[in-house]
Amino acid sequence: MSDFALVALPGAYHSSVGALADSFLLARDRVEHIFADIDPVRMETGLRILSQDGGPVAMSNGIRLDVDGALDPHVPHAFVWLPAFRLGGGPEALKQRIEASRPLLAWLRVQAEQGAIIGASGGSAMLLAAAGLTAHCAIPVARALRPLMRALFPRQALEERLALVDRGDLLLSSGLGSDLALIVRVIERTLSPDIARWLASIMGLDSVDEELVANDPLVAQAQLWLEQNFARQANIAQLAALFSTSPATLNRRFQKALGMSPRAYVQHLRLQAAIRMLEKSARSVDRIAQLVGYSDSRLFRAMFRQQTGMTASQWREAARSKGAAPSP
Repeated sequence: MSDFALVALPGAYHSSVGALADSFLLARDRVEHIFADIDPVRMETGLRILSQDGGPVAMSNGIRLDVDGALDPHVPHAFVWLPAFRLGGGPEALKQRIEASRPLLAWLRVQAEQGAIIGASGGSAMLLAAAGLTAHCAIPVARALRPLMRALFPRQALEERLALVDRGDLLLSSGLGSDLALIVRVIERTLSPDIARWLASIMGLDSVDEELVANDPLVAQAQLWLEQNFARQANIAQLAALFSTSPATLNRRFQKALGMSPRAYVQHLRLQAAIRMLEKSARSVDRIAQLVGYSDSRLFRAMFRQQTGMTASQWREAARSKGAAPSP
């Protein structure tokens, strides 16, 4: 269960479809860039565009969106995205649309049961309500859409203050303006916090997730650089020179801000990257060791066991048998 599914809905807005498609492309390119100096690596997670019947879908402006296939209840996904779509015709028209979407609603319920994170933008949240997935979740609804929501789902709780609701397994945005912030959260959980933080920065959403970034500007800059270069061999002297400071100063400020040295922070990043590869790919342990920056796989194996209390192979087996291994 690693692929993302973008459900092509009739009348979908390009910007809401693009929120996932473009973010996924940026994340994939960044992953490949991180390991480019070691060996070409493609991200294991893929993105599939699906429609209810497997045929192309007309978007909001009538342009046809080709898809990769139909909804298949036997194929689980890590994340499902329902983009915002054009609403028109009032409650009766939406009732008809929901009735015609019965196969989609059944598929959404199956995906939820299989552990998928489901995200929806704007009016798409009404499809989740129709599927019975929002009974214990308040839906963020734009002011203009509240009468329509009330008419169709009078008992549905509405979130009237926040534009983004995060219930863990459901992420709902009130509309196009919050879609990118929602997708960044999904990337953080399913791919990597480091990639999500970089993605947020590229999109001008730096404030979306800063709890892991130090308040010290020097340390924060070094953190972000290390997150994108941890697989490369670089010593503290080179890192200090890059930020026009001394190794002693950099080490002291890292210890004060994060409670660890730059070297320990790099080891932390390598461990997290290795865990993601163990859980999401079929690469060998020796190959993963090489990719995350260890030329000697014995050192990697020793580090992994010391940090997690398990061998890398045991961690992978636990992840496969339980769906997810415990966090180190």
